[in-house]
Amino acid sequence: MEAIIFIAHGSRRQEANEKFIAFIRGVMKRSGAAVQNFGFIEHAEPTIRQAIEECMKKGAKEITIVPVLLLPGIHANEDIPAACKGYPHVAFHYGKPIGVDEIMINLLYDRLSCAGFGQHADDTVLLVGHGSREPSASIEFEKLAKSLSAKIAREVHIGYLTTSVSYQDKIKQLSDKNIYILPYLLFSGGYTLKMKKEISGLGGRVTLCDPVGFDEKLSPLILKRVKEVRA
Repeated sequence: MEAIIFIAHGSRRQEANEKFIAFIRGVMKRSGAAVQNFGFIEHAEPTIRQAIEECMKKGAKEITIVPVLLLPGIHANEDIPAACKGYPHVAFHYGKPIGVDEIMINLLYDRLSCAGFGQHADDTVLLVGHGSREPSASIEFEKLAKSLSAKIAREVHIGYLTTSVSYQDKIKQLSDKNIYILPYLLFSGGYTLKMKKEISGLGGRVTLCDPVGFDEKLSPLILKRVKEVRA
């Protein structure tokens, strides 16, 4: 029997975890799979191993693991496969993270539009990611910025929360522009609160857009990642 497990990072804020759970339960209803579960990499339960063992109890011999993560990186490439070790009688198949897709580009465009982007000639976008030690994450993030730039016909700049170039430095570099900061984050929490606090003292030429979050519009993209594995 086959099963699907959707894996999220997890947050120290239970409210954020509950938003993921509500979102992924909606995805699970649409997938049609007989055996499904979800798990968290850290900070919350069920853990990945708890989710696997629950599926095994229901008779799963093959499990498709779908990382509900924005970009490839250490979590998708190392942490998730490591958590799946030790089950010799289960065949695991791994899906891709959300990554670059037209659905995501349109969602980012919606975030900008709702914030009022495009009303002034000097409007510019600063796409802010978490940052990763994994080069593939940076490559994918740059592709995303280029695709969004093509969509809005404006340059999209990149900054990071934990690695270079920091989004704070990019704000300084773009100080002559009307900046729309677009947080590329699923879990809202400490980082978004910190950004909001920092930006509040910069005046009216810096606007913080809503983060990606667990938007219902992402559901077809998650299901697409499932179908790619099964194909």
